[in-house]
Amino acid sequence: MLIIEKILLLKNSDIFKTCREADLIDIASICTENHIDKGVTIFKKSDPGNCMYFIHSGHVSIHDEEHELAILSENEIFGELSLLDSDTRSASATTISDCILLKIEQELFYDVVATNADILKGIMRTLCRRLRVQDRITVEMKKNIQ
Repeated sequence: MLIIEKILLLKNSDIFKTCREADLIDIASICTENHIDKGVTIFKKSDPGNCMYFIHSGHVSIHDEEHELAILSENEIFGELSLLDSDTRSASATTISDCILLKIEQELFYDVVATNADILKGIMRTLCRRLRVQDRITVEMKKNIQ
């Protein structure tokens, strides 16, 4: 995939849509393209984390053993917590179709964001949105228990 194709893909995502093109060039240059078959576990819960993935095509299940937490598709990211810290993975990720993923390594990402806070803002927005969804789910579950 050419750098310009990566830039266009990144620009279509929530996390990078507010970034300037110059910043997207920096991000695109550190993305590695990965073609992954259906049914492949990308990482398991408790694995060390050091990268994030951007879905160009296909679907990925985020799960804790058999409990499915989310199904993600084109222009969505996963593993973003591992860009912010080096803790272990909080869930597993498995492809549920053939996928093309862009992988961003933590150390390379740190080099890019050292000069651009807008990229971090995009990740924080994504994390906040996911936390709000989980909060709503938790509240609904508690209501159903009572």
